Amino acid sequence: MRALLVAAILAAPALVAGAEPTCRGSLSGKVTGTFTCDAAILETKDGEATFVVQPRGPIPDVPAYAPGAFRVPLPVRAGTYALDDLGMGKASVAAEGGALYTATKTTGQRGEVLLALRSAVRDPGTPGAWIVHGTYRARLIPAGDGKQGEVIVDVSF
Repeated sequence: MRALLVAAILAAPALVAGAEPTCRGSLSGKVTGTFTCDAAILETKDGEATFVVQPRGPIPDVPAYAPGAFRVPLPVRAGTYALDDLGMGKASVAAEGGALYTATKTTGQRGEVLLALRSAVRDPGTPGAWIVHGTYRARLIPAGDGKQGEVIVDVSF
């Protein structure tokens, strides 16, 4: 799934070099920082659709982060989706010192996610891509025992 998403994201027109980002995000809590990004919904060949926030670069003092990628229900349309409404996916942030914070939905779920799509229209220039506008918020919790706190990912696109 990850390889398909990466290929689709790289083909999305919003990622054209020099394009002004309309997607901006922030991390708060145990890890802080801001980032620019690209957000889209991409359909896969197996008939699924995935909302993806792809950061445009690193954040100083943050070893790694993936703001989020979650399957969305079809048909794609504007609306508000909580983690219970979404399909498989993950958001993660690594902190200095080795702590990992995640919100996931696989066989179980952890953390919280709220995706609010104000609009979702097919991208006329890229088959299988949707241009989306709205907000995304994820509450990431520690992935390991003995860690405390949380990381909040807020994205406007």
